[in-house]
Amino acid sequence: MKRFLTSAISLLTFSVALSSCAASAMGSGNKYVDAQTGLTYSLYKPVNTLGLTQNKFQLLVCGGGGEEWVYVNFVKGSKKIEVMQTMSGAHCSNPGISVEMPAVKINGKNASVFVYCDPTKPNAAKNCKTSDITKVGGYLLMTLPGYYKMKPTTMQVQVSGGLTYADLLSVVRSMTPASTKPSK
Repeated sequence: MKRFLTSAISLLTFSVALSSCAASAMGSGNKYVDAQTGLTYSLYKPVNTLGLTQNKFQLLVCGGGGEEWVYVNFVKGSKKIEVMQTMSGAHCSNPGISVEMPAVKINGKNASVFVYCDPTKPNAAKNCKTSDITKVGGYLLMTLPGYYKMKPTTMQVQVSGGLTYADLLSVVRSMTPASTKPSK
């Protein structure tokens, strides 16, 4: 019994030591780089966050199957930017009811624009404009290419709390690869 107990303690000690080594390998201090280590699609981060402070960074289970998805938000008062990234083609979340506006080009890529006007109210939907983003919020949806031989990324960037369509475009145009070198 004593030998069994000694073996069990040794195994437990080895397991704890091994897990702390793995954790430190992913502890770069940069949440984007750490998250990128476990994903096969490319992550992007905004350079321009309109002076808002990052409040959350989460890896979440994809309800539609597939790899985890990344949720990040930036907040100051009622103003909020939310960035959601998934492997291209995965459907991990539902942004809610909105009205689609004409597409826009961002850094040479097509992007779909949506405003949170209520499509079940004909007048609201018919009269919805990108300028309504300031009042009701909205988002832009696009696919960005993979880098370092990783898969492409579907990105949704959402603004609310008085931020404008121009603010939304500014944030999305500032997206840059989150990792400066390939993960191993």
